[in-house]
Formats: sequence, structure tokens, C-alpha cells
Amino acid sequence: MDNEKKHDENVENTENIDEELEEIDAEIVDEDGNVEGDLSNDDNEYKEKYQRLLADFTNFKKREEKARNDFKKFASSNLIEELLPVLDNFDRALKDQDKDDSFVQGIVMTRDSLWKVLEKEGLEEIESDGVEFDPNFHHAFQTEENEDFKSNYIIETYQKGYKLNDRVIRPSMVKVAK
Repeated sequence: MDNEKKHDENVENTENIDEELEEIDAEIVDEDGNVEGDLSNDDNEYKEKYQRLLADFTNFKKREEKARNDFKKFASSNLIEELLPVLDNFDRALKDQDKDDSFVQGIVMTRDSLWKVLEKEGLEEIESDGVEFDPNFHHAFQTEENEDFKSNYIIETYQKGYKLNDRVIRPSMVKVAK
């Protein structure tokens, strides 16, 4: 009897242990489920942060590349701006000279070679004579009533204007028709 009693107690204990194990397994599954849910949320947060950082870094690289390209384009702008009066002086000196004179031809060749170097750096002349006045490219030095020109058109250019790589470095000084 004692053996049967012990056997019944052991069976009962085993059943109790099995029930407790099932409860613990259920708790672990719940905890794992919750932990898995927490990890999944953390994973999403980290993934979003990573994507934002990656996008920020990509934008930073693009900005730096643009800044580097702009620096290359306009690094010589100060020198070119200082050479513009030299170009103006060549133009003034050649304005009323005899083009057949060998000395004048030498000056023309010098001016042309200087212009080619500046043009290779991205310098271009702003068109002004006979075109409509544009305040982005022209500076109205004087206005005049003139029947030969439409209103707001340029009559005369006093000083040539220039753009360096599509950026105005000196506007044209012009006389505009009213």
C-alpha cells in the first residue's frame, strides 16, 4: 500500500510537474513573443535611423561634390576680374587704330591670345548692343529718348560685361532707350 500511495503521489507530482512545465513553456513563449516583438520594434527603429543617416550622408557627399566643382569653376575668378581692365585697355587702344599697321596687328594678336586663355577658363562676353535691357546682365548707366530703338533696348555699350561659367562677374554698362 505504501508503494501504491507513493506511486500515486509520484504520478500526481509528475502531473503537477508536467502542468507547471507547460505553464512555464507558455510563459516563455509569451516572453519570447514579447521579446521578439520588442526586438522587431528595435530593429525597425535602428533600420530607420540607419536609412536616415545613409540619406544624410549621401546628401552631404552631393553637397561637397558640388562645392568642390564650384571651387574648381570659380577658383580663377579673382584673377580674371583683375585681367578685365587689361582686356578693356586693349579694346580701347585698338578702337580707332589702323588695322594694317604691324604694331597694331601685334597688339591684336596679344589681345586675342589673352582672350583665348580667358575663354578657355569659362569667360564669355555678355551680348549688349541692340538687345533688350536685362537687369541681370546689364547696368543702365544712362537712358535716352531715341526713335531708332524700341523702348528698353540698349543703344550703346560703355563697358563690356562678362560671365564666368554662366555667372555674371561684371554687368555691361549701357545706355538704354526710353
